[in-house]
Amino acid sequence: MKLKMKLIIKSLVVITALLSFSSCDNREQFVTYTPALTESLFQTAEKEGNLTIFTAAAKRVGLDQDLKVLGTYTIMAPTDAAFTAAGITAAAVSSLPIDVLRAVLRNHMLSGRILSTDLAPGPNAVYVTLQREVLNCSFYNNNYFLNAKRVNRTNIRTLNGILHTIDGVLMPPLNTLTATAAANTNLSLFVAAVNRAGLAAALNSSTTLLTVFAPTNAAFVAAGFPDEAAINAADPVVLGNILRYHVIPSSTLINSSITSPYNRAGRAFSVDFTSNTYATALGATSLVTVAVTGSSVTVRGASNTAASNVTAADILYFAGTPGANGTRPGILHIIDRVLLP
Repeated sequence: MKLKMKLIIKSLVVITALLSFSSCDNREQFVTYTPALTESLFQTAEKEGNLTIFTAAAKRVGLDQDLKVLGTYTIMAPTDAAFTAAGITAAAVSSLPIDVLRAVLRNHMLSGRILSTDLAPGPNAVYVTLQREVLNCSFYNNNYFLNAKRVNRTNIRTLNGILHTIDGVLMPPLNTLTATAAANTNLSLFVAAVNRAGLAAALNSSTTLLTVFAPTNAAFVAAGFPDEAAINAADPVVLGNILRYHVIPSSTLINSSITSPYNRAGRAFSVDFTSNTYATALGATSLVTVAVTGSSVTVRGASNTAASNVTAADILYFAGTPGANGTRPGILHIIDRVLLP
């Protein structure tokens, strides 16, 4: 009996050892990060050196505690240069409303561990952030872009997730097309023209994905509309035709061979354009010519003698039904000439 008991105990020890060994093997085989990692996402970000504004913002809204212990995340962290270029300096972090700052940060966070090799190449593959907004991912010239912001450092592994850095801030859309344009004092004539043409409701609520070129006030002045009085005196039909010529609908951009909603090009960020002609909302034969040289994009209308420069790109706005896949957000690019059909 004693011998039998000894054999049973010995067998249990062996089985336990084998189970433990098997468990370790599974952990080593399927976990995609080094098991010895002990630093969290936040601790790793703090040591990066060029993410000081990101970490300061996380502390202010209380996300630093979440990023130390809770969940598993992938973070696209803007560098200090990216935040500064977007007008969010270290000083601004302490003055921005908490809710706004939290929304901005959550728009850079995805659930789960996503390495660069796991990112879909697009064009404009869809990822949903913790802010419940859409990020569009595309792969061009050996670089990944999220909402046209380049991912410049990848796959920094941490205890509770993956950290990537990007060279721009992924601002969530804050308002409709006309409200977004109205917030820019240099687009007041564009907004007046949209209202005069009676297109505000259609552009703001369109369920079709739209890419919109908005001419600056100086562009409207050069085109013969010196002020809002001149806009309001213009024929609304004429104005409407001009404005429709500044809109590229999704039907122009979607590749018919792409059927998945997670891999489509229904809206055009600056990095999505190629040197080509694009049909506008004025009609299938009403084309604008886009030229891409490096990171510069120009667009020219059929009756323009010179091309217009895209002076500010990739401004997101609400379009269609909030939260509906494919209708939010639209994209606004600012140009320095009015496009003439």
